[in-house]
Amino acid sequence: MPIAPLLQRFVDDELARAPALIERTLAGTLQLLRNSNDSTLHASERGLHFALVEALQRSSMVYQSGFVDSLRMLVQDALNEQQGGWTPGAAGALSTLELMDESRVEIDIEISRAMQLIDTTAEWELRELQTFTSTLLGQNHVSADSNPLRPLLYATALWDAACLVVPTSVQRATLLRVSAGVTAGLLKNAWAAASTRLESQGVVPSIYRTVLLAPGDVPERTRSFAGVPQPGAMAALLASMPTGWAGERSSAGGAPLSSGRTAPATAGSLGAEFEQALARLDELLRHLPEQPEVASQEGAALAKRLNMHRAALVASAGATTDRQIIELMSRVFDALVSDPQLRAEYRSVLVRLQVSALRVALRDPQVLGLNDHAVWGLIDRIGRASALLPQPGDPRGLDLLACCQVLSEELARASAPDTALYRNAIDRLELFLTEQLQAQLLAAQPALDALQRAERRELLEQTLSKRLVDQMVPLRTSPTVRRFVTGAWAKVIAEAMLRFGEQAEPTRGYIKLVDELLWSVQLPDHPQSRQRLLTLLPTLLQRLRAGMALIMLPAAEQQVVLDELMAIHTEALRPGTRGGAAALTPEEIVQRMRDEVLPPTTGHGAFSDSVIDLSSMETVPAEMLPTQPLGDETDDPTKRVETLRAADTLRLFLRGRWTRVQLLWRSDRSLYFLFADEVAGRTHSVTRRALERLASAGLMLPLEDRALVQRATDSLMRELSLND
Repeated sequence: MPIAPLLQRFVDDELARAPALIERTLAGTLQLLRNSNDSTLHASERGLHFALVEALQRSSMVYQSGFVDSLRMLVQDALNEQQGGWTPGAAGALSTLELMDESRVEIDIEISRAMQLIDTTAEWELRELQTFTSTLLGQNHVSADSNPLRPLLYATALWDAACLVVPTSVQRATLLRVSAGVTAGLLKNAWAAASTRLESQGVVPSIYRTVLLAPGDVPERTRSFAGVPQPGAMAALLASMPTGWAGERSSAGGAPLSSGRTAPATAGSLGAEFEQALARLDELLRHLPEQPEVASQEGAALAKRLNMHRAALVASAGATTDRQIIELMSRVFDALVSDPQLRAEYRSVLVRLQVSALRVALRDPQVLGLNDHAVWGLIDRIGRASALLPQPGDPRGLDLLACCQVLSEELARASAPDTALYRNAIDRLELFLTEQLQAQLLAAQPALDALQRAERRELLEQTLSKRLVDQMVPLRTSPTVRRFVTGAWAKVIAEAMLRFGEQAEPTRGYIKLVDELLWSVQLPDHPQSRQRLLTLLPTLLQRLRAGMALIMLPAAEQQVVLDELMAIHTEALRPGTRGGAAALTPEEIVQRMRDEVLPPTTGHGAFSDSVIDLSSMETVPAEMLPTQPLGDETDDPTKRVETLRAADTLRLFLRGRWTRVQLLWRSDRSLYFLFADEVAGRTHSVTRRALERLASAGLMLPLEDRALVQRATDSLMRELSLND
């Protein structure tokens, strides 16, 4: 689908203003860094600010052009995603994954902080601009995704620009924080000016979408109290229901009944008139549009007919409790189908369940007494499953919708539905979801193989590194050589074992090289030893280079090690220049063990990049992004990660965005986790440490804070409290 011309013109105009924006950002950032009060900063912070000022002055053009180029590329990607929607294979091959580790997560958190700062500073201006961009996109309602110029993109572009001018992560993070504050103020004015320009061009802002609701319903738009519904919540709501149809403002006015005062109707106690009224209501609900707008004449007429049928249904029920049950179930289903988090396609599924659920409620008092009754359990399961797959055209979502439609239609056609029938429907839905999960696992087999191999490699590296540390403790050599042997060469041996086998000639050669290398760096001052070293060096260096190439060690790191060994061997070949080796003191042994502590790994080169594509963005409050992991024992990130099981659904904050994921697989030692994305064919591989960091920063959350039925119950309770 081509990009809307009006939207493209707006985007081009805003991108043309990007050079001026980053120029003013640079000036403001330099001013803030220079004007920092020396008395409020530590010496290290003053040095950091001074280094940033120097780098920005030296590379100002690189910084500005880097921001503009990055923003232009990010916006174009957002436009392509917005217009193209989901396409098969767009996610890339499953075998090419980026392994999300803790270093990548720390970058995400910094970008998220910057994004949140921009969003909160210019919140109202951004929301106003979205009303205009929705019109430019041809929408009649306001959509946050209509504006491709989002805070995330500006924050990411600022990070990309920082990476071009400063080398360390600390410098980049500091520069991002300062520059984001300046950019936020500039964007506040820029977005307000953009709305003014669009309005002067005759663009009419879109309006917020409204849906057909039964009278008295107030759809939930904001978060309310969380947690599970209190036991008896439905029964309490039942006691507050009027005895006549609220849509007709009945004045029957029977006194509210306490829960259980009158037993619900038994099968056959409601007459033919009730059955006819119920059949007419079911027929009307069968043809109810998915999302009619109340402002239209058709929507108003449909609402009037719906109220008439419900009033007739209530009038045909003789017992007071029956009328209250009908009233409550009608209100609950109205709240369910108007839930803003429920996808439009599933409204018809729930509408078809209304009459069936009402029949069960009139026969089974536990429907309104148990929060986990099968009727509500099926509805909640449909809500959770549909929330995981929001992308239109996703084959998984289309299959799920078809399954739910079949189940709801079968329940609607049952003449005497009961709890057992709903439990059977839940079992069938769970079986379908299990089979769908297994299909995704089968498709992700290349990724699983890669992750299993990565876990074996990591475990081997840890074991080999510990052995090499023990072997090197009593030896005198430089810290560079120690770190190389216990770190990089442990990876070489582990990779050789996995690739060639433990008894293969290359593997045995790499293991033997350790003894030869350690002998060469503590060579006795003897002519025969020097002669042996001269003979050994060519083969030794050749195998060293081959091993470093096997793990793709960066050329700069290779050169550091080779230069260090050259210096050591050159000194060893000079006769009479070295004293005898003395025994190590305990203090020297401790210091050498400290020298062998390896720096944390920053990534795994076996996985190539993949773009994380998300359908929606929600900013994260700054208080949810602590710099250090939280210490609350009641919310231990380690325990939260440990309890994850296959098929669990989550919301993860990756690359500055929330994405819905489902756990497909965790490795045997739980070092690696593989998640299915909300976009078909895309997976995310995440290390355990990265997940724990996300959890500690509040960036690993349940897919839903509250289930669908609970949200509907909360909405009704809130409405009744307002009406009291």
